[in-house]
Amino acid sequence: MRFGIITSRPAEPVVREVLQEGGLKDFVIVALPVPAISLLTTTAIASVLSSRRDLLSGLSDVDMVVLPGTVRGDASEVAKVTGKPAFKGPRSLGELPVTLKYVSQGARLDTVKAADEVLGSLAPSISYEEAFRIGQVPVPRRGPPVLLFSEVDPRAQDFTATARRYVGEGAQVIVVGAEDGMSLGELRRRVREAKGLGLPVIAEAPSRAYAEEAIAAGADGLSVADYQVPELEDLLSKDLALLVGGDSLDRLRDVERELAGKAKLIVDPSLAVPPLGLSQSVERYLRASRELSSPLLFSAANVTEEVEADTAGVHAVLALMAVEVRASAYLVVEETYKSVHGTSEAREAIRLAESAYAARASERGMFSRLLVLKQDYPPPPQPQEEVSAEPVGYVEPQVSASEYVRISADPARGVMRVTLYRDGRAVGSLEGSHALSLARALVRRFNVSAEHAAYIGYELSKAELSLKLGRTYVQDEPIIVTPWEKNGNSHC
Repeated sequence: MRFGIITSRPAEPVVREVLQEGGLKDFVIVALPVPAISLLTTTAIASVLSSRRDLLSGLSDVDMVVLPGTVRGDASEVAKVTGKPAFKGPRSLGELPVTLKYVSQGARLDTVKAADEVLGSLAPSISYEEAFRIGQVPVPRRGPPVLLFSEVDPRAQDFTATARRYVGEGAQVIVVGAEDGMSLGELRRRVREAKGLGLPVIAEAPSRAYAEEAIAAGADGLSVADYQVPELEDLLSKDLALLVGGDSLDRLRDVERELAGKAKLIVDPSLAVPPLGLSQSVERYLRASRELSSPLLFSAANVTEEVEADTAGVHAVLALMAVEVRASAYLVVEETYKSVHGTSEAREAIRLAESAYAARASERGMFSRLLVLKQDYPPPPQPQEEVSAEPVGYVEPQVSASEYVRISADPARGVMRVTLYRDGRAVGSLEGSHALSLARALVRRFNVSAEHAAYIGYELSKAELSLKLGRTYVQDEPIIVTPWEKNGNSHC
């Protein structure tokens, strides 16, 4: 069966690539002179084809015309013009090859509904060439899929707890950070503890002594700068992974040639600090993806640590960039407090990016746990109540000089504490991780006024939210202040 695929001129190369990768051979692509096909209705598409006989003639020998599932209207309008049966394909481009294969086997499409509504989800899996393995973890020559490497900062106070958290948050390879001044014994201890967690371990080696110690401790690989390679060459083996970073593509190309067959090489073309060369470094990744044969590491640290924005959103964009440059691995480093839990954020960001890549579609509409403070759609309108509401403005609190509370949050232990004072003396103190339960316990054990109970519940909910968001809790101060607010939550 020969298919005629209608798309836009800018999308034609991608459509052709997706169909060829999907094993489709018997098709014709007709590219309309429009910026985006999804903006058109079926009537508009029919009108364009009617006015362009050169495009219409391209469909003369097809058996079926397939439109994107995102266009509005009935595909029968296009069938009237082309003289060929016309149907809606899937809404995601990545599902088109599977859809057409099913149609070749007898599946029926619809003129109004998208193919995925008729046939169900046809999301394709991602196939890849394996370059080698680090431990039992396969490393793709070109991603996706994208492996998640998580580095424990050399200054981490509790290495074991941090590494365990990385494993729990989805890391696939642990990188043991090291710097000049760290004792070799400490590096050895960290490598061995990381190995005990069951994941492959790569150790940073700022000098040959650190490299020797890491290898002796059982590290699966080393992370070094490109200029270090000559002094380490005699330590390498075909079983050892070597992560080499540098911002010169020529030098990385030399390293690749020098180490051919001597180690499992992963190159890091080095993402630059924005705004001091980020765009140029992305171009370097694109060139490396085309010109080198080794897997690429996409290190996010220079961006997540230097951009003053929530790292969940930063990882969301960087993971998409990593997929576009065909990186094989994505490196997370938690150097500052604002980047804590970057591993879980990156894991979710990579999941979304890989799903979008597989579908050859944007992430729009996908379920995302990275939307922490916002959501895709506005809240639904509130239902009409039977009783009309009386407007309430700012109400002055009834302040008691004899009774008050002090509330604090301890992020290290994940608990809140509330202490009740009467006549300047503490009469009771409670702590826990559940704001509502703490408020109930305080109200039931001590005779506090209804207004004071409302205040305590409000403040404890803020303290609980601060623990979830990693924000500092200060009693009577706002937890979240948005860019569009001038004075925070004043006069609540």
